[in-house]
Amino acid sequence: MVVLFQNSKNRLVAISDGVFAVVLTIMVLAIKVPTGPLSTSAVWLLLQEIFTYLISFAVVAQYWQYHQELFGRNANLPTGIYILNNCYLSLICLIPFVTAWLKDSQTSSYSAIAFAVVIAAVDILQLSMFHRVIRANLKPLQQLSSHDREEYRSVKMMVVISGLYLLVSLTVPHLILLMIAAGLAFRVITTRFLRQLKQHPFN
Repeated sequence: MVVLFQNSKNRLVAISDGVFAVVLTIMVLAIKVPTGPLSTSAVWLLLQEIFTYLISFAVVAQYWQYHQELFGRNANLPTGIYILNNCYLSLICLIPFVTAWLKDSQTSSYSAIAFAVVIAAVDILQLSMFHRVIRANLKPLQQLSSHDREEYRSVKMMVVISGLYLLVSLTVPHLILLMIAAGLAFRVITTRFLRQLKQHPFN
């Protein structure tokens, strides 16, 4: 039997990487180049724009990292994952928009809420994709490897943290960027701590 038509994981990964590359690149274009003599307020505004860009870049880069883990070469992909992945990428593409809104509005409540909602939606879709891939590949009585458990736990943690982003955006929207930076740092530090604990457990 000849199989002519089949979903291709390679093409799914290729277009996903392309989307991530474009999103990571275009965000820097929103930073306005200063013209004329620089005042203190102009420098401060420029630093705010750069900080917003760096936080958003780190957020998108984090999603790319988990995306490449999700579509590892050994995983069989359920058919529905292709639709979920497109929805996921469409939300990733919204990050430059909400980043620019956040930057231009000086973190107003509306822009902070929009940013937090997009991040939460991406995190929920990401968790859903991880869950589907695990369910499609894990045989009965089989357990995830320690690496896969760690990745899955981190993805769950990101959903919880995005709930905190929503809470901050509704109550103290001007702190949303600091909260996201703290969330990124917390996830990285927690992951490293757990890895070190696993390698050198306490006696």
